[in-house]
Amino acid sequence: MKKSSRAFALIAAGSIVLAACSSSSSKNSTSTTVGSSGTASGSTSATTGAAGATSQYKAIPAGPIVFGVSVPLTGATASYGLAAELAFNKVTLPAFNAANPNGIDGHPVQIKILDDASDVTKAVSVAQQLSADHVAAILTVSYNPEAADQQLAVFNKNKVPVLSTLSGSQFADTAKWPYDFGIGASLQQEGTTTAKYIAAKGYTKVATITDGLPQDVDALGQITTALKTGAPNAQVVKAVTVSPGSVDLSAAVAQLKSANPQALLVYLGFGYGPLWSAMRSASFAPQVIASAGAWYDGFSGMGSLATTAVAPYYDCAPSTTTTFPASTTALMGQYAAGTGDAAVNYLTYVATDTVPLEMLKDAIEKYHSTDPNAIKAAMESMSAATYEGISYSYSSTNHYGATGVYGAAVCNMDPPYAGGKAKVPVIAQS
Repeated sequence: MKKSSRAFALIAAGSIVLAACSSSSSKNSTSTTVGSSGTASGSTSATTGAAGATSQYKAIPAGPIVFGVSVPLTGATASYGLAAELAFNKVTLPAFNAANPNGIDGHPVQIKILDDASDVTKAVSVAQQLSADHVAAILTVSYNPEAADQQLAVFNKNKVPVLSTLSGSQFADTAKWPYDFGIGASLQQEGTTTAKYIAAKGYTKVATITDGLPQDVDALGQITTALKTGAPNAQVVKAVTVSPGSVDLSAAVAQLKSANPQALLVYLGFGYGPLWSAMRSASFAPQVIASAGAWYDGFSGMGSLATTAVAPYYDCAPSTTTTFPASTTALMGQYAAGTGDAAVNYLTYVATDTVPLEMLKDAIEKYHSTDPNAIKAAMESMSAATYEGISYSYSSTNHYGATGVYGAAVCNMDPPYAGGKAKVPVIAQS
């Protein structure tokens, strides 16, 4: 999974992100799959229809079109990778094949899943292997942020398109990362949206707490930077950094409380529970604006703090009465069943697993080519394209395409959610 209700839950010292479905019994380090059945997912695109018979790009080679996935199938976080493996094998690819019995431009589709063990060295090796195998594109990069960054550098060097969660602010630079396309919102987009929310709420005193991990500092920094123009009356009155995984945060909370902030920005890779416990003990209850990892780490410990807590995110519903396309509802149900309904926001599972395949089908068929430059050109010409009810627009200067109500938003952390068991958070009203 990726940065989603899937790729989001940063829960290990390496900030590993939560995967989308229930664990699998398979322990193979490599799995190549071709699905043939499932629930139709459906896709429509406003700008990526088939082109004429001629193309400036190389024709698709004979045989299947193969996409790559890097997840931990062994090691301490194997349960997350095995969950993703199960999701791709049992939900994502069967649903795609059912909706597209002729595959992509007449070619069957395969997904090659390799084990990165959430280890930087092994993850780089996986990226090199997938590049050498000439996969058409990458659907998932390592859940370890440090490993993911190095993998993306390998893919970029080898001109391998990536349609996945790109959680670092650096990936918004399309000149430096021309083949990388984010399936959700960028950190910059989330920062801008959060600043607007803070301004609309009229908050003038904001505090922050982070654990100093690079990805958390990056995400928090995008918000505090956006405050300068998006909420110029808001000031950071206290900034506290704690050690990753700290179990006693009473001193940190005392510092924060002394500043009397109206809102607290919380960006931790893991270990949210001790923070909520310390805040409740200190009767410190500002509005919490937290990384979406808080949904998966210690959420039950928030208590009354959750009633007003929000998270900068994407793929949130406009209201609790929002309805979704039938194919999307079916997919969300399948992903939910795979996790025992334990996770939050199954719309994101659809967006991070199902939608990239649908996009790639349209991108490849536009020029009848798996040439990386053909895929890049097709993706950059995509405008107001709708997949599973979510609108996407990409360009040569914007590779984060989610737009409209399902783009970057500040979302309520507490129920009620939309979509029943799909548990899609609702956009917070300012």
